[in-house]
Amino acid sequence: MAPFPQKLLADHERIVFDLKPHWVALVPMVAWTLLFTVLGTVGYRVADSQMEDPGLVKQIIAILCLAFIFYLAVVPFLKWTTTHFVLTTDRLITRSGVIAKQSREIPLERINDVAFNQSILDRALGAGDLLIESAGERGQSRIKNVRRPEEVQLTIYKETEENNNRMMSGGRPQTGDAPSPADVTQQLEAIGRLRDQGVLSEIEFETKKQELLKRL
Repeated sequence: MAPFPQKLLADHERIVFDLKPHWVALVPMVAWTLLFTVLGTVGYRVADSQMEDPGLVKQIIAILCLAFIFYLAVVPFLKWTTTHFVLTTDRLITRSGVIAKQSREIPLERINDVAFNQSILDRALGAGDLLIESAGERGQSRIKNVRRPEEVQLTIYKETEENNNRMMSGGRPQTGDAPSPADVTQQLEAIGRLRDQGVLSEIEFETKKQELLKRL
């Protein structure tokens, strides 16, 4: 399983984590493989016992079973092996695809909220789904079968806060001389959520709030 390509990163950018989907995503693939293997075996035995010349029927059974296994198990497995859920110091990236690639990126400054869902079984296995809410045309993104979603959620919040700090201190180039009121409001909302999540203390929140207000 190849890691996320370093050539796709900016010069100043580094990877915080590069995750594959949780192995629980493989369970349906294994189930389909076992089901069609059993059906193929039963079909072979029925053909042998009921037909004088079962050769053609057995070939058809084999082709059908292999086709279903390829479509329902092999293709999803290849997609699983090429799926990346990546957090960098600048953005959140989801990328998948064997030949044709699909990719979506969310700049950290656009992330408004991160929530996760876990069933009782998911919690026991250490899996879950993340729901990313961001500013833009696609307001919400669901990322399924994430490993240790609670830890991932906290890591995203921390990197979002550090990214905001860099932007406020001029650590990255900005598009204008001063942020717009809308940008400042968005950043105030972001640090407010970080405080509510326990990532920032009340003192840290007030300090960063004053820094943002001074920039207006």
